Amino acid sequence: MGVLQRFERRLEGMVGLAFARIFKGKVHPAEIARALTREADEQRSVLGEGRVLAPNVYVVRLGETDYEHLAQWSEQLAGELADMVAEHCESEGYQVFDKVTVRLERDDELPTGVFEVSSLVADPSRPPAPSAAP
Repeated sequence: MGVLQRFERRLEGMVGLAFARIFKGKVHPAEIARALTREADEQRSVLGEGRVLAPNVYVVRLGETDYEHLAQWSEQLAGELADMVAEHCESEGYQVFDKVTVRLERDDELPTGVFEVSSLVADPSRPPAPSAAP
């Protein structure tokens, strides 16, 4: 069983029989899972010597309606998505600097059924760069 199938099974267990009714016409967590694995694949960097680095921080931006529908499970869902991305990275042989994290954010500019995914490599041994003053 693949990483995405295992994720969908865990998700079904999390939300129970209401699963199909809740997500009808809205962003489905399985869509987010596929987008996150695609993001890991597309944003990986070859470091040399056969080492491949994947992002470890992922942000999923959802429109108001979709965010509200997922809010009840957002913390647990983010954890399950992070586990799924980590499994995907491991199965592909990617390395990450630190634990994989996924954060769900509300973006009122996005319509229902549309979401955006972004990622970055966060090295815990380096402090974040100071932002430039205007």
